[in-house]
Amino acid sequence: MFRFNNILLCTSALVLTLPAVAAATSGKTTHGAKSRAVMSHAPAGAPLVARIRHFAPSSDPESIRVYRTKNALGPMATQRQGISVTHIDSTELARHQVTDVKGLMNLAPNLTVQPQGSSSAVNFTLRGVGLNDFTANNTPSVMTYVDGVALPIGYMAGAAMFDMAGVDVSTGPSGYTHGQTVTAGEINIKTADPTKVLHYGASEDIASYNRSITNLYVSGPLSSNVQYRIAGFTQQGGGFQKNINTGQSLGNANKGGLRAKVAWQPDDRTNIVFSGNWMQDNSQAMGAFNVQDLARNTPAYQNNRNTGWGFTPEFLKLTGNSVGMKPSYNNTFWGAGLNFTRNLGFADLSIISAFQQMYVHNLMDLDGTRYAIYDDDVSTDANLFSQEVKLASHNPHDRLQWNVGMYYDRTQMHSVMFNDYTGSGSRPYIQRTSYNQDQQAFSQYGYLRLTVTKRLHLLAGITHESDDRDLYNMQTLRYNTAIYPTPFNNHYGRRGALTNQFSGMGGIEYQALDNLMFYGSIRKGFKPGGFTANNTVVASQLTPTKPESLLAYEVGFKSDYWHHKLRLNGNAFWYDYHGQQVAGLAVVPNYGVVGQYVNIPKSRIWGVELGIDANPIPGLLLHQHFGYERGNYKDYSAIDTTAVAAAYIRTGRLMALYRSYAGVDMGIPKLTLEGSASYKTKLGTQWSLTPYIDYSYRGSQSDVPGNNLYRMPAYFLMDVGLTFAPKSAKWSVSAYANNVLDRRYDVTRQTGLNGVFGIPGTPRMVGGRLRVDL
Repeated sequence: MFRFNNILLCTSALVLTLPAVAAATSGKTTHGAKSRAVMSHAPAGAPLVARIRHFAPSSDPESIRVYRTKNALGPMATQRQGISVTHIDSTELARHQVTDVKGLMNLAPNLTVQPQGSSSAVNFTLRGVGLNDFTANNTPSVMTYVDGVALPIGYMAGAAMFDMAGVDVSTGPSGYTHGQTVTAGEINIKTADPTKVLHYGASEDIASYNRSITNLYVSGPLSSNVQYRIAGFTQQGGGFQKNINTGQSLGNANKGGLRAKVAWQPDDRTNIVFSGNWMQDNSQAMGAFNVQDLARNTPAYQNNRNTGWGFTPEFLKLTGNSVGMKPSYNNTFWGAGLNFTRNLGFADLSIISAFQQMYVHNLMDLDGTRYAIYDDDVSTDANLFSQEVKLASHNPHDRLQWNVGMYYDRTQMHSVMFNDYTGSGSRPYIQRTSYNQDQQAFSQYGYLRLTVTKRLHLLAGITHESDDRDLYNMQTLRYNTAIYPTPFNNHYGRRGALTNQFSGMGGIEYQALDNLMFYGSIRKGFKPGGFTANNTVVASQLTPTKPESLLAYEVGFKSDYWHHKLRLNGNAFWYDYHGQQVAGLAVVPNYGVVGQYVNIPKSRIWGVELGIDANPIPGLLLHQHFGYERGNYKDYSAIDTTAVAAAYIRTGRLMALYRSYAGVDMGIPKLTLEGSASYKTKLGTQWSLTPYIDYSYRGSQSDVPGNNLYRMPAYFLMDVGLTFAPKSAKWSVSAYANNVLDRRYDVTRQTGLNGVFGIPGTPRMVGGRLRVDL
């Protein structure tokens, strides 16, 4: 098992890595809230201390630059920018025990983060736009960035989050000022930077189901112009699922990681940050629960926390797993990077170079029964190299703010997938699919912000991206059984997919009053096509999907009242969606129905979002996010599996029969709510007590139209807690209960062979947290 002493033994092996350390000063102690300033110098996990960075005003609509402020409601700079961003600070991340991106789902409006099956890969959907990617070899609709580095592979994006500074969720087409072009938006994860003053600390979080989360960090100066930071974490336990047949537990975490940064200022105009990271995940996999089993007619599980598994000895031997293995992960991630920034006088130059490597091995039982109906073993090795060079105007008082840059990335992937269908009745064999994929993308972008008058600003941006993908060495092999003696070993030719497109944006910002701004924008985004590299049995399955494009219209307002005691922000959006990439179905003659990515010619999504933050009296913070959205397919015909099955029974032939879904609801959650209330009260002159309550509501969701088996019911979650701390905030003790009402809910429902399975959400977790920062 992975233990924390492994972290201590490996510190000397770290390569030094990435993000830039901006010039910073100590700020004033404030009481934290969501959408507040980035915790740039606060010790990791500190819930009550914020030292706020001092930046020049930003011309970048896809980033947050924060002024020094005493405002308890958070950053003032974004109140002057016509963008929709949800900022989640380190206090909120610690309070919700967010250790990976799946923990973000109920912390931002209209955001969905789902595991791909029970694997360690994740799929994102933002404002109804996303891709359910079977094999994590396609560009996501929502791009995840860690310290400015894009992670387009779902396994990399789903890796651990620790020693955090904050997370920004930005909505709508992006890529005009940095990184890659995508249609849905971005999740920008910022880890804590080195500090010029020595800080060190630790936190321990212990909760139900023997779950523990441990964090350590040390940060400070090596000399007058060199600083460092080393942080590590480990997570254990937490498995709440039970095998419905044997009573065995499943889901215990066993993972840990390290990150190191060294920042160097060779002169007063230059900052260079080297960084390195490593993470190991030997956790048990999440278990699936049976929604429908058409192969063995196993009754649907009434308790979604029940699961099941049963791997055949032949399957375990072929995949290199030992007898008696539970569903599990064996994942290694490591990487290194360089972030260079320099003031050139007329402009600021930034260069980000990064390399990331992953080795992923996931063993899963996706039918959730003791039968070998849909058992999977996936091994994927991949690496990513990225390089970005950017120039941005330096003087924040110039009427014309500008930003130009170039971005390049290259990924290499090798994947092997084993599927055990021997108990399915329809496919009595074990199947192996393997492939290699090389991909590279080159982007160029430019952005302008013109001050027409003191209150009126015009914005324009353009980006061009060329994405080239090459799929090769694709092979599908079947291991014969007594009832399936037919040889099958197909090799498929090399396939390519090239996307070469422009996109752009235009916008307007009008500061009607000193405390009220209106804005509007039109943005065009796209993302490249890709391949279905899963369960390939005929060459036609390798036809690449076409690129998807999104034309986004948005209007909104931002306002502050009563000397920043009340903040109201709102927006409305309308999306025209063309070529939407979805996980669909295809009929293969003499085989059956298989999964395949398809393009939906036209869809439409619209919605509204409202954010309310209030600090009516000292110590009391109230926060509420509201999101409402609707989506409909305008032109979409999909395989009708019921009609295909009926025709097969009647004629003995498999044929593709379609059903029109024009006008059908897309199944995205219509209503999402997220809010919190906390009150910091003084106990004498030296102590404080802060009770809090967090809550979220998520409407009903269905990822497959027209079939209620895939529908996830609406759910409401509530967290409560209490934090005791001294005035110095050098330590704190917290007690909490997450999902205090113990609601049962699903985070995903997906199709398996001859059935449907689901993955449950986390039950009630009662725990405590001790934090020390010195």
